[in-house]
Amino acid sequence: MKTILLLISYILIPVFHSIHSDGTDNPAGEHNYPVPQRNEKLLFFVQRTHNRNTIAYELNLKPDGTINQGNPLHAYWIRYEEGGQRKELSSIQRMLYGLEIQKGEKGRYSFHFKYYKKKELYLVPAVKANSYKTMIVINGKMAEFTHLFIASVTNSLGVPSSVKYIDIYGIDPASGSAVNERVIP
Repeated sequence: MKTILLLISYILIPVFHSIHSDGTDNPAGEHNYPVPQRNEKLLFFVQRTHNRNTIAYELNLKPDGTINQGNPLHAYWIRYEEGGQRKELSSIQRMLYGLEIQKGEKGRYSFHFKYYKKKELYLVPAVKANSYKTMIVINGKMAEFTHLFIASVTNSLGVPSSVKYIDIYGIDPASGSAVNERVIP
């Protein structure tokens, strides 16, 4: 088990890093991270304390504008620290940041992150045709999921040794106000 955790730690070097040189923790909002430009396809994104590169998740649409039912979501990097270029996830990164998706009824999907299976997310049709939104339970209430921030504790070599917390952000559909929840894995 320790070998697996150590291997995952080395793989996750670009994924997690939370203790800054001044020894303080900073939630995502205090980092002044760039926010991906919203468009009709972008559903949510993931940021980490290691660097400002961001993983974006968008609808995977067919050429006719309808959702690819066999693979409805596409994840990719926005490499802000490399001029904002877009780059596909590697095989290892897809194992970590990939999604396990199950198709439901009436064009709905349920899914979770491969690396964190405790929170179920839902891809549901929105009012506009060929448009979807992602929903998640935040603080016991369903909300539209916008992004999450992963923080971890690093060892003296700068290698992440454990996830410290995950901040989940969304929008309350009833009030339109921002909501968030901190999960301690």
